[in-house]
Amino acid sequence: MKNLRALALAALLPLAACGDAPKPHAGGKAPPPPFFCPNPAVVQQAQTLTLFLPNRQDVAARITTAQVTIPSASCLLLPKKNAVLMTVNTSFVADNGPANNNASLALPWFVVISQGDRIIQKNEYVQNLSFGGNNSTASATAKPVKIELPSIPDTQNVEILVGFEESPDQLAYAASHPNAAP
Repeated sequence: MKNLRALALAALLPLAACGDAPKPHAGGKAPPPPFFCPNPAVVQQAQTLTLFLPNRQDVAARITTAQVTIPSASCLLLPKKNAVLMTVNTSFVADNGPANNNASLALPWFVVISQGDRIIQKNEYVQNLSFGGNNSTASATAKPVKIELPSIPDTQNVEILVGFEESPDQLAYAASHPNAAP
C-alpha cells in the first residue's frame, strides 16, 4: 500500500471539466450545474509488467511483457443523485514470451481513486489474455469499470489511476527496463 501511495503521488494529473458554465435557457428553466469528469491515467511505474518463471529473470524464462494502454472514460451526470457516473475503459497488450508456450495469461491490475496523497478507494481486477494459434501477441479490453463520484466542485481534485498490480521485484525490473514492450 505504501508503494501504491508513492506511485499515486508520482502521477499528478490534470483534470478536465466535462461541463461548461451554466447559460440561461429560454423559458426560464435553469440549466444543469457544471460537472467534472476526471481524466483517467496509467501510473507510469505500473504501466508495464514482465513475468518470469519462478526464481529467474533471464530471457529464456520470460513468460510475457504486458502493457496497460492509456484508459479512456466518459461521464454521465446523475442530477437526482447529485453524482457523476464515470465509465473507465482499459485495454491491455502482451507478448507470448519464450517460457509461455501459448498459455493463457491472468494479468492483475487495479483502479485507484485518489485525492492528493490520499487513496480513497482501490479495486483490483484480473484480465485474462489468450494467444490464438501461433500469435506472438494478444490484446483485450477489460469490462468497463463504473465509478460514481459526487457532483461537487471538489471532484475536480480526484484522480483515477490504473496500472498493473506488481510486487516490489516486478516494479524494480520495470524501472530498470523502461523500454520493455510487448
